[in-house]
Amino acid sequence: AVLIEGKKIWLAYFAQRDHHAVRSALKLNRADVGWYQLRTAVKKRNERSNQVPVRFAAFELAYKTLTEKLQPLVYELGFLRCS
Repeated sequence: AVLIEGKKIWLAYFAQRDHHAVRSALKLNRADVGWYQLRTAVKKRNERSNQVPVRFAAFELAYKTLTEKLQPLVYELGFLRCS
């Protein structure tokens, strides 16, 4: 679910180009652009654009659900030790 919702945001990012100031500030011209930069660029577009904003609620809900599912397993599987 996280990947599906994240892909929607990713596709929204590549649907249009950003202003030069945003591209420079977030280093969007580099080959190693990351998820944080993509998300931030889409959020900045939402603030400035006249187009329908990209919604992050479905992604955030899917991410929260995954987090809640994985939290108990961190100790159970030995990634962190209880002391």
